[in-house]
Amino acid sequence: MILAGEEFADQHDLFDANGNVTQGGGKQVDPVNFARLTDDWRHRIRQCVARLITLRTSSDALAGNDVSFIHVDFNDTKRVLVWQRGTTGSTQQVVVVANFSDYDSPGGLSGEYIVPTWPAAPAPMSWYEITQDRPAPQAGREPIFAWEAKVYALK
Repeated sequence: MILAGEEFADQHDLFDANGNVTQGGGKQVDPVNFARLTDDWRHRIRQCVARLITLRTSSDALAGNDVSFIHVDFNDTKRVLVWQRGTTGSTQQVVVVANFSDYDSPGGLSGEYIVPTWPAAPAPMSWYEITQDRPAPQAGREPIFAWEAKVYALK
């Protein structure tokens, strides 16, 4: 569930007893401030959330309760989990790579984090990374950064 304003990281302005905006106390009385959508970073968050909502409401892979953890890496302070929704080999698959740690794959954007059990895309389909809205021909061998999650679907 997404509450109004959360889709673009709207902050909750709190007013103190004197009517001044503070984050330290008071009561939230402001409505969603849509003017904040003019901030580029908030606009990009909203676009990402919109893509994830579209995936959630249109993907058959997310309609069922089947979840398969296909990779778990808790070595060397890493907390990387990879799970799959949908049946391997089908045209409806979603894979999430989530890094719940401060681990960054070596090499920065040129580096890679290898998921050895990554499911192959059935022909003629290919993997597409939803959160960044881009084709992912190297899915399963892409860099991952601290506290990052990537969502892949077949297209």
